[in-house]
Amino acid sequence: MTKKKWTQEDLEYFKNIILEKRKKTIEEIKRLESITENNSGGFGEDTYSYHMADVGTSSQEREKEYLWLSREKKFLGHLNSALSRIENGDYGRCIECGELIPKERLEEVPHTQHCASCKQ
Repeated sequence: MTKKKWTQEDLEYFKNIILEKRKKTIEEIKRLESITENNSGGFGEDTYSYHMADVGTSSQEREKEYLWLSREKKFLGHLNSALSRIENGDYGRCIECGELIPKERLEEVPHTQHCASCKQ
């Protein structure tokens, strides 16, 4: 007989995984915000002393940092959404086929809303 829904104990287990990932993600967001904040102050008084290659490289690095920051914030949104689904009782069921998502998949990707078959 297959499970119809996750037990409260299972949900608590998944919630702890999500909370740990959420904590690490928030720390990474703070780190990236600090970096982007420090690097966005312009070029200062020595603007003309920079070589164009240095300016271009600096600009590319800033762009990468903003992309990573955006990616981490999006991931945080997915984690928060998963926590809401746990609270609402909607967590762990595939939104495509309606089956329970296997525990192994939820351990690896705790914010997922799709079983592996439907994700493909």
